[in-house]
Amino acid sequence: MIQLKSEDDIKYIKLAAKIWKEVRDKLIANTKSGVTTKQLDIIAKDYIEQHDATCTFHKYNGFPGYICISVNDQLIHGIGSNYALKPGDLITFDIGVTYHKHVCDSAVSLVVPGKDNPTAEKINQATLQCLNESIKEAVIGNYIGDISNKIEVVATQNGYEVVRDFTGHGCGNQLHEDPSIPCYGKKHTGAVIVENMVLCIEPMLLTKTYKYYIDKKNNWTVYANNGLLTCHWEHMILITKHGPEILTL
Repeated sequence: MIQLKSEDDIKYIKLAAKIWKEVRDKLIANTKSGVTTKQLDIIAKDYIEQHDATCTFHKYNGFPGYICISVNDQLIHGIGSNYALKPGDLITFDIGVTYHKHVCDSAVSLVVPGKDNPTAEKINQATLQCLNESIKEAVIGNYIGDISNKIEVVATQNGYEVVRDFTGHGCGNQLHEDPSIPCYGKKHTGAVIVENMVLCIEPMLLTKTYKYYIDKKNNWTVYANNGLLTCHWEHMILITKHGPEILTL
């Protein structure tokens, strides 16, 4: 059941989003060669907790990290570890912030400074393009399938595959709410988009395959089957009469 957000819900979701943006900026500033993903995980944890909020993902269905940090062929659900970043790595921070029982969930990707990596820059920009173009479809009267279709079309035009089994979603009062928003689909299908929906749109792209496997050791991290680069971006948006308002920009 889709939960339309009240004025009070929107107020606290936006406050959670404000913390999210500050955490994002702090993580980007600390993303450099030699830093471990565990160190970045703790930076996020400390900042979130210092602002009277909690890490939404921590212990969610047993997830051991504080945020998701995925590198290179890790598509989603990466766990902070002793892996030290290298120049040119493609890293994704998927961050969940809970503030006064309201949630902000969004993801950002970037290439670690210090080395040109055109292949990583290309998939990163293609994934961001999927996100930006699909958000334009998130207007009152359109359908969830219009968002999904746009992600798939733009990804294919750029020469990439989209994941099939993981989706965007409604969010705000809980982490995962209806509707699901796949990275592929047909126009004019699915739920009708209406005012005061809050949606997390998240294109997830892979190189030359949509197949993946889940790490058998941690039962969380999703890897590309072929070991090639992947990328994930996500924005949280509020549906308004004037169009989609991006809460995590």
